Formats: sequence, C-alpha cells, structure tokens
Amino acid sequence: MSTEFASSRADRAWFIVTRWHEYEGEARANVLRILSIGAFYLVELFNYYGLHAGSIRLPPIASLQFHQRITAVAVVWTILALLILMVQQRRIFPSGLKFLSTGADLILLTTALMLGPGGGSTLTVGYFVLVALAALRFSLWLVRFAALGGMLAYLLLPGCMMGWIVRDTPLPKHHQLLFLVGLGATGVILGQVIRSVRQVAREYATQHETPAEEPR
Repeated sequence: MSTEFASSRADRAWFIVTRWHEYEGEARANVLRILSIGAFYLVELFNYYGLHAGSIRLPPIASLQFHQRITAVAVVWTILALLILMVQQRRIFPSGLKFLSTGADLILLTTALMLGPGGGSTLTVGYFVLVALAALRFSLWLVRFAALGGMLAYLLLPGCMMGWIVRDTPLPKHHQLLFLVGLGATGVILGQVIRSVRQVAREYATQHETPAEEPR
C-alpha cells in the first residue's frame, strides 16, 4: 500500500510540475518563436535586397512576388505569437493550446517552404526547431506530434514524396530518408530526455513525505 501511495503521489507531483512547466515553457517557446521569425525574415530581407558590408556581398536572389508572399506568412506568424501572448497574460492556459500553437507552426512553416524550392530549401531545418520547442513544454505527446507532423509535412513538400506523384523532379531518395531519420531521431531523443526527467521526479517524490501543492 505504501508503494502504491508513493507512486500515486509521485504521479500527482509530476502532473502538477509539468503543468507549471508547460505554462512557463509555452511562454519561453513563444519568445523563441518571435525571435526565430525575426531571424528568418532578416535572411529573407538579405535575399531580396542583397547585402553589401565590406567583404561580405550577397546579391539579391528573391523576386518581388516571393518576397511579398513570405512577408505575408511572417505577418500571420507574428500575429499568432501575439495572440498566444495575450492569452497567457490573461492566465488562460488550456491543455490543448500547445498542440494548437505547434500545429499552426507546422502549417505556416510548410506554407513558407511551398512558396520556395520546397524540400530542397535549407529552411527545412525549421522542423528541427519546432521539435526542440515542443520539448520545452515537457510533454511527450507534443514532441511526438511535432516530430511526426514535421515528417509528414516534409513528405508533402514539392520535390519530395508529392514530386513522385505529380512527376516532378524529386529530391534524391537518400536525401529525403536522411532528413526523415534525423527528424525522427531528434523526436525520440528529446522524448527520452522527458522520460528521464519524469523518472527523476518520481524517485524524488517517493523519497520525500511532503506532498506537492497543486497551483490554485
């Protein structure tokens, strides 16, 4: 009975702690989301206007139409981040918010990639960033959602799996497989980190008699 009680108390303590960290993690993820949007858009500005700073010279390579579309995606993405910020400032934090925000991130990133070279773009590294952001919420299911969602979205990009269907020129198969393996491995590794943290919390709770207090 004592073992079962300790296990139950450990599970309750883990739930309380993860809810707090999910809330704080969502706030940190939102700040990093805004910074990432700004950083990626700065690169887009270099692509459109070029850069001439001493020995560093980057010629403009983006068309006006592409620049306008990417700007629209960046604006929508920023509005999403501001809405999440407003919700959190009002202390509203439904458990599904992290899935909605991550799902929106996946959709907007995929949209930006579809406007460009698709699966051949270096912007695909953004999928790894989204999986890392998911880990900040200490939710194993969210990490799985981000990793699997990123893998599926990648296959739908021009030049990838859809390229085989519409007879477009796809990326080399080994290129796609390496990307998918890397993204899946990232999700598995971060998931194991969360499992390890949970095990540490359980062991700590079973060795201390003072129960954790649930936030009001």
